[in-house]
Amino acid sequence: MGSISFWMCLILTICTWHKTFGCTWMRTLPPSRSMFQVFSNNTITVLREMGHVVSREPQITFPYEEYRHVDHFKDDDKIVFISQTLNAIEKLYRSDNYDSFWDQEVVDEFMIDLHRQTLELDQCVKAIRATLPKSDKGVNKNMSLHFKFLKNYLKREEYSASGWEGIRNVVLKHMLRLVTIILTNQ
Repeated sequence: MGSISFWMCLILTICTWHKTFGCTWMRTLPPSRSMFQVFSNNTITVLREMGHVVSREPQITFPYEEYRHVDHFKDDDKIVFISQTLNAIEKLYRSDNYDSFWDQEVVDEFMIDLHRQTLELDQCVKAIRATLPKSDKGVNKNMSLHFKFLKNYLKREEYSASGWEGIRNVVLKHMLRLVTIILTNQ
């Protein structure tokens, strides 16, 4: 009988551990920063280093309204949103059509950090099993359309330096805004 109680207690502890401690990748204790913040800051720095001067301003809009909705999400739903957004950014950059104007080492550093972020956040999403509430499915749809627009924009621009620079600027805004979502949570 004591053995059964021990195993029941152990199973309950394991099942509730993630709910109690949350996503360790996102968690931080003052004054330190979370691993998410460390990798995001590095990704932002690399994105800034990748910048080039282009002859014209790109006609790309940023989904400010969707981010305003995300500010009101529950913590777990914010993690899901951030994970989905980083996965969409990673997918966008996987096209490899930027060889001629960016230093490949810098791009590799960016992709490695971005991939690490997506891997860790995907694990968090699996652990918390969070899904966005039905009322916020519109945010998902709009973000999906936004990244589809970015992909089509690159095709229209024939993956030119100015096209990629426009994408880089929008992705930089995304990265900055994603960090802000987490900072406002603490």
